[in-house]
Amino acid sequence: MLIAQDPHHQLVNASQAGRQIPYICPGCQGPVRLKRGSVMTAHFAHFQGSDCQVFSEGETHEHVTGKQQLAAWFAASGYSVQLEAGLTALHQRPDLLVQTDVTPPLAIEFQCSPLSVTRLAARTQGYWRHGYQVLWILGQPYQRKLRSTSKALKFLQYHPHWGVHLLFWQVETASLQLIHHILTLDAEPLTYQRWSLKSACQPVAAFQQFQPIVSNPTPPEEHLEHYHRQLLLARLRHQHAFDDLQRYCYQRGGTIAQLPDWTIPRVPELPLLTVPYLVWYGHVFGQLRQEPTVITHERLQALLWTELQPLLARQACLRDQGTLHRQLLLAVTTRLDQQHVIQRRGRDWTLNQAALKWERPKF
Repeated sequence: MLIAQDPHHQLVNASQAGRQIPYICPGCQGPVRLKRGSVMTAHFAHFQGSDCQVFSEGETHEHVTGKQQLAAWFAASGYSVQLEAGLTALHQRPDLLVQTDVTPPLAIEFQCSPLSVTRLAARTQGYWRHGYQVLWILGQPYQRKLRSTSKALKFLQYHPHWGVHLLFWQVETASLQLIHHILTLDAEPLTYQRWSLKSACQPVAAFQQFQPIVSNPTPPEEHLEHYHRQLLLARLRHQHAFDDLQRYCYQRGGTIAQLPDWTIPRVPELPLLTVPYLVWYGHVFGQLRQEPTVITHERLQALLWTELQPLLARQACLRDQGTLHRQLLLAVTTRLDQQHVIQRRGRDWTLNQAALKWERPKF
């Protein structure tokens, strides 16, 4: 930890602490010792045997250094900065608490250690409930190649200009990296755009005001054929999501390979599902087959949501998930319309029964 109390109960930063002064932990009130050398970042540590539940021991050099770098960056940008501020009502201590005269308090968490999605949700929602904004910034353990199974994805955040995104801090260069407009296309790698900022060269405002020029990835023409072939191999690979979808299709008289072309994802989507988007589209296909020829708009939206809801991943850091979910429903409704699966009939929709038939396998 970077902050401790001196004998006068004043909080002292480890970088400014004197070696001959006794310090205590502001959390458990137990004694701590100053650790400062030519290589390690100055910090306080509990003596052996401490059972402090407020400050975790074993902070990595990256975590301690990153907190100091972030604190210096925000302070140089005109923010008031508190390191490891104790928020009594929340029973939490963010790595940094920053604020200006015209902005609400912002809790910054520099996460370098494993964290369960349950604990992540509890901490994030605790900040929100008490009027704090929160920014999760990830360290080196999360900065591996971004995949659909990456542990970093549970930290997804949303911003109108950056879409669904992640933030990383590079201690070696004291720089922030923004991975923005993260999208997924079934059976293909995640797509995203990358932007970096060095804290020594640009203030926090440069990050907050960044508006990227968004490039929409276009899947190759051969994607449909490639994906069809992968679907046929999925049974051999025993991929859980595809196995479940295959059973769903069997129970309704078909197979994955017989799903109509409109169920094959062609446009990158938000990475909000625990399964490929084909699973959702396949379930929508199965349910639409049971509907009458004319379906109300409200009934259609309810059907789409009923099939989507069980497939959504738990997102702990997306504050307005309802907006994103509505985007998904609008996108699939538009897709069904463009693919002539449904057609407007006043306020209702007419189902195209020809688009709701099993197709002959192409391979």
